[in-house]
Amino acid sequence: MKNLMFLVWLLLLAGVCQSQSYKFAVLCDTRSDGSNSGFNGVNVSAIKAVCTHLKDSGAEIVIAPGDFICGNVTWYNSTQTPPDNSVQYQALLDAARSVGVGLPGDGEKVTLYPVRGNHECYQQILPEDSIEEAWLKSIGYSLTGMEHPEDEAGFTYSFVYNGSLFIGLDEYMHANATKDSIIYVNQKWLDYELLKHPDSKHVFAFGHTPAFAAQHQDCLGQDSIARNAFLQSLNDRSGVYFCGHDHFYARAEIPVYSRGGGIENYMQQVITPSGAPFLGGFSPRWNGIYKNQDVETETFIDHAVGYQLVTVDGNKVNVQFIATNDACTFTIDSTGKFSFIYNDNWQNWSFVVMDEFSYELP
Repeated sequence: MKNLMFLVWLLLLAGVCQSQSYKFAVLCDTRSDGSNSGFNGVNVSAIKAVCTHLKDSGAEIVIAPGDFICGNVTWYNSTQTPPDNSVQYQALLDAARSVGVGLPGDGEKVTLYPVRGNHECYQQILPEDSIEEAWLKSIGYSLTGMEHPEDEAGFTYSFVYNGSLFIGLDEYMHANATKDSIIYVNQKWLDYELLKHPDSKHVFAFGHTPAFAAQHQDCLGQDSIARNAFLQSLNDRSGVYFCGHDHFYARAEIPVYSRGGGIENYMQQVITPSGAPFLGGFSPRWNGIYKNQDVETETFIDHAVGYQLVTVDGNKVNVQFIATNDACTFTIDSTGKFSFIYNDNWQNWSFVVMDEFSYELP
């Protein structure tokens, strides 16, 4: 009898593990501007191409850590101010919905879970309350029913999908007007959520800025103590942090520091580019080497547009960077100046797996 009960238990456990096999995608940084073939601050072609491919690849949901629109900036182009953020959001949503990707409650085949990046938060022309209102009316309203910190409904949130806990982090709720400082995670709330969901073995956290800076130095690393506490809280239940901000693909092993300052573990930091202008204006351009010598570069790919396809199968997680070089045409003039223009015939873009890694939780 005991052997029979044990066999039943094993079969039930196997069924649970099988039910947790699923795929999700990660896209980030889809913004454009008025000078680079964008439509209302959005790279519409890239959104349609990426969303079509991830849907066809079997992704059931999409997590998206920010910079979908150019936003409320004074430099939109040389002749005009940007459209209102709500107009830019509509361009984003129209493009995604046209290929079957939409917000929670839209009824589309694939559900999109976004959080804000710096471009959704800029207040260079309009005040902060107007900027937040545009987000809530266009996107945030669909997220307000999820678990969230006090006073952050529609901005920071969590949800459980197929037994995994997803944490969407708005890292700019208390940032300054230029959005280059006071960037951090609501750690008290995050700790509470992790305690509240002990049965969610896999935790996937996503926020706009890297934990360790690559090109842009405005990131969670501005407060290294808070950054370390953030990674430490994920240490036992996650092997990857998804972010963006730098408009190139970069994957690195980042240290999880113990409270004593030593390195307790490593996890992956993945920066995803999904169509934003490439960073040709930086001098010097980033060379793939992190300032923090404890960070180990795994892969650095510039000038690609794509997404992450994540397969969760029991304790195992596999992550592929699926991307294309067809999104832009590049030119270098006689002085060595680099420039590019978008290719709008997105139906003809060819996507391939450019990078891949796996991990398994104990």
